[in-house]
Amino acid sequence: MPYRSAGHGPKSGGHREESTLLIDATLKEVAPPLALPKREFMENARQIWEELKLPPITPQPPWHGYSLGDWDSVWDVYAKRAVEEKWEETGQETLARRRAGLTPETPVRDVAPPKSSA
Repeated sequence: MPYRSAGHGPKSGGHREESTLLIDATLKEVAPPLALPKREFMENARQIWEELKLPPITPQPPWHGYSLGDWDSVWDVYAKRAVEEKWEETGQETLARRRAGLTPETPVRDVAPPKSSA
């Protein structure tokens, strides 16, 4: 194989067999900012940055996350609890939502909330 460094393939034996795997992991299209925090969190982070007198920053769009339409309002509650250090409440609720027979890919909207025992 041209442009392949030596040393690939089995390290023991007669070295008669070799193999190479090439994966093209380059970005093919613009990716939405799915992993960016909401605007309010990013603005708060910038305020803290400035209070600490860190070097100036120039955010490039997209500089905060935004809804792409598939967002359950309960996730906003969970995020607020996380900031307020009330994550255990969310853990208890999500634990109560467990259902047998569901695959991990089941959309949250397809799982009915547990019935109240009150």
